[in-house]
Amino acid sequence: MAIQFEFISSDAITGKSSEERISLIMKSVRKDKILVLEEPLTPAEEKLLIMKTMTAITREFPGIEVCSLGQTGSDLRSRVIKLLGGKTSGLTVVGPSNLVHQIKRDPHKLRFMAGK
Repeated sequence: MAIQFEFISSDAITGKSSEERISLIMKSVRKDKILVLEEPLTPAEEKLLIMKTMTAITREFPGIEVCSLGQTGSDLRSRVIKLLGGKTSGLTVVGPSNLVHQIKRDPHKLRFMAGK
């Protein structure tokens, strides 16, 4: 069986609330897709995603693996760039735990193994 990846641009999630972002992620991951978001989730959004996932775990949905790479934009420079419509660097990968077997991250790269 093929693994489906879905790449989501920052434009697709800009202006959405954290709840809307998490809902979008949960819908796709529940369909056995691995998501790559052009923009990293904030630590608060990652926490919310994990909390929502924990309440949704069933035999059919075993949970998620999530990893963000890059700055989350909490410093003044990043906030000004976002306010002016610019992009900060980074990405987030989210996938169902039955597909994502391992994620390794260092400051400059992210490596994961996936399969059925």
